[in-house]
Amino acid sequence: PLPPQYGLVFDAGSTHTSLYIYQWRADKENGTGIVSQVEACPVSGPGISSYADDPAGAGASLKPCLDKAMKIVPAEQQRDTPTYLGATAGMRLLREENSTKAEQVLAEVSKAIGEYPVDFRGARILTGSEEGSFGWITVNYLLETLVKFSFAERWEHPQDAEVLGALDLGGASTQITFQPGVPVQDRNTSVFFRLYGTNYSLYSHSYLCYGQTQALKMLLAALHQASSSTQISHPCYPRGYQENLTVAELYDSPCVRAPSSASPGLVLTVTGTGDPAACGTAVQRLFNSSCGAQWPCGFNGVYQPPVRGQFFAFSGFYYSLHFLNLTEGQSLSLVNASIRQICKSSWKQVKELFPRASRIQLRDTCTASSYILTLLLQGYKFNYTTWPNIHFVQQVANIDVGWTLGYMLNLTNMIPSEPPAAVTQLPRSLWIAATVLLAIMLILTFCLLTATCCQRNSSGYEQL
Repeated sequence: PLPPQYGLVFDAGSTHTSLYIYQWRADKENGTGIVSQVEACPVSGPGISSYADDPAGAGASLKPCLDKAMKIVPAEQQRDTPTYLGATAGMRLLREENSTKAEQVLAEVSKAIGEYPVDFRGARILTGSEEGSFGWITVNYLLETLVKFSFAERWEHPQDAEVLGALDLGGASTQITFQPGVPVQDRNTSVFFRLYGTNYSLYSHSYLCYGQTQALKMLLAALHQASSSTQISHPCYPRGYQENLTVAELYDSPCVRAPSSASPGLVLTVTGTGDPAACGTAVQRLFNSSCGAQWPCGFNGVYQPPVRGQFFAFSGFYYSLHFLNLTEGQSLSLVNASIRQICKSSWKQVKELFPRASRIQLRDTCTASSYILTLLLQGYKFNYTTWPNIHFVQQVANIDVGWTLGYMLNLTNMIPSEPPAAVTQLPRSLWIAATVLLAIMLILTFCLLTATCCQRNSSGYEQL
C-alpha cells in the first residue's frame, strides 16, 4: 500500500488562526470518505488582519504551527503536501478599509509558508459564499450524505440521504447554507455543485459584520450613541461590572462609524445593569426584519427561502452555547430560560458560577448567547417547530467542523463532479479470477514454447 497523503489548511479567521493537518490513504479511490484530522494547531496571537501595521508579524506567527506540521508529515512526503491559507471576514473587512495593507499581509504569510518544503498553493481571501459553501461540504462529507463506500466496494451516492444545512458564526461574519425546497429566486444567493454525479442547488449567504465580535461591537456603539454621554449603561453586561475604553477603541472597525462629534481620546465608562428584557430589545435593534413585498427574507432585506431540513451549527454557535451547557438538544424554552437567568446575574454571581473563565468571556456570556438566539430566531427565522432541527456541534468523527476540510476537498478534487469509471469498480473476486487466468495462460505459453524448441532440436539431430 502507498503511504498516507497529507494536506495542510490555515483557517485565518478574524480573531485567531488555526492550522489543520489532514491525512488520507493515497491508495483509495479519490481519498473520499477516509480523510482524518491528524492535528489542529492554534496559532498564537490575534487574526492576521490585526497585523495590518506589522505584516511581517502575521507571517512570523504561523511558523510555530508549520514547525509542528513538519514533525508530523514525513520528510519524504512534505514536498507533495498541498498547503493552503484561506482568510475570512477579518481580512474582507481589512480589504474594504485598506486594500494595500490587506495585500501586504497576504504577501507576508505567503512568504512565510513558502520557506517550508511543502506544495504551497496560495493564500487568498474567501468570499462569504465560499466560506458558507465549503462549510456545507464539510458537514455533508463527514455525515456521508454526498458519497459513501458501499458493501459492493465502490463509491455510491447514498439513496434517500437528505443533505444537511450549515450554520457558521465567526468573529466578523455569519453564514447560512442549505438546500431549500423551492428554487432560489436571487442568483446572488444561489450556489450550484455537481458532486459524484449528483446536482446540488443551494441557498447560501454571508452577513458581514454580523459575526459575534463585530455584532457585540455594533451593540456597544449603538448604546453609546443612544446615551449621548461618556456613561454607557449596558443591559447585557452583568450587574456591577464596569470598564473604561476610549472612543478610538470602540470605533476601530468598518462595522461601526464614530459620531463626528466624538473625540478619539475620550474615555467612556461602561456599566453593566444585568437587565434581560432590555438586553433582548437592544440586540433585536441590530436586525432590520422588514422584507418588503418582493420575496421572503432573513434580515436586512436579504432574500432567504424558509429554512428546511436538519442543520449543523458550529464555530461560534457551538462555543458560546456550550459554555452554558446548552448544546445537548435542549428545548427552546429551556434555552430561553437559561439565557434569561445568566443575563440577570450579578458580576459576583457570574464569577462564582464560572471561576476558571476569563474576564472577557464572563462579561460577554449574556450578550453572546442573547445575540445567537436572536440571530437564529429573528434573523434566520427558526421557530419553536424548527428549533429541534438545529444540532450544535464542534466535531464529527473526530474532525473539526468548519470550512477548511471542504476547501481542501474541493481544491484537491477529492470529490469529483462525476463518479469513477466502472472499470475501477470491479469487485475484488473478478480481479482475482482475471489474475489467475492470466497466470495460467503464461504457463501454457511457456510450455508450448518449450515443446516447440525441443521438437526443432530433435529434427535437426535426425537430419545430421
